[in-house]
Amino acid sequence: MIFRLPKEVRFFFLLFFLTIAIWGVEEAVTRWLGDQTLAPLLSVISLGLIAARFSQPFVLTATILLCLLSYWLIQDASKYPLIRSLTVLIGGVIASWASAQKERLGRQAQEFEAVLMNLPLPWILCDSNNKTLRISPAFASLAGKTLEELVGAPRFSLLASLDPHSTGISSSIARSELLQIHPFLPNRSTTIFRAIYVPVLIQNNHCLLTILKEA
Repeated sequence: MIFRLPKEVRFFFLLFFLTIAIWGVEEAVTRWLGDQTLAPLLSVISLGLIAARFSQPFVLTATILLCLLSYWLIQDASKYPLIRSLTVLIGGVIASWASAQKERLGRQAQEFEAVLMNLPLPWILCDSNNKTLRISPAFASLAGKTLEELVGAPRFSLLASLDPHSTGISSSIARSELLQIHPFLPNRSTTIFRAIYVPVLIQNNHCLLTILKEA
């Protein structure tokens, strides 16, 4: 079992590291270049990193702290410290919005997967190389195996394994023809299925959802 620190602890560790990094870079820049300051820019970049890893409340907390830090670091070296610090606030608002959108998309993906996993239809989700990514419990029951045994196998081999005595089943699958298979179902000797193919784009990867519908 891998131990992971709570999200709050990881957030404050990251924020502390970014604060030290911003302070160190700012001190070096002002010492070498005089009135040139990088604290607001570095703070905005840091907010982007935080938004990629944490939820909206964490981003808002970091925005306030980094905005104050930027003002404190540049107040003596910059002509307009308040205005430049406000750019950190604007960047924080944008990062907060992006974090909220990321959370919304994540919830939608979880809801979509929950709906798929509870469908009574057997289905397989595979990538462009026909490697199986997801399998429904209905398909695992049809094949008489566990989900762990089936994930990662080639799509054609999974469908063909439903009826190892059938010949030419792979070509029938490719043409979406009727498939006569003999799954491990009690009191049923033969079941006719039609393979339905639905192209799906997941994180810029072209995937294929194969649904077996009883004819």
